[in-house]
Amino acid sequence: MREFTSTLQETKGFYITELAKYKTTSSKKAFITRSRKQQEEWHDDLVRGYNSSHRMLHGERVSLFDVKHAWKELKIINEIYKTL
Repeated sequence: MREFTSTLQETKGFYITELAKYKTTSSKKAFITRSRKQQEEWHDDLVRGYNSSHRMLHGERVSLFDVKHAWKELKIINEIYKTL
């Protein structure tokens, strides 16, 4: 289930680069809010898969690393939102 090919610094850089494409603060907040919602759903799915008896999600194994990485990315998104 390791979809994480980037480091957390690269992830933060991605969101900052994407924000540069938007001009107004409200559009930037809307983008970050959408991203946060998607990441929350992904994290919830990973937790649900990790807590299942087989530790599987969509036929793939879920490790604690996957759950923690998704949580850290969510924290990065929240930090960026606070700076807007």
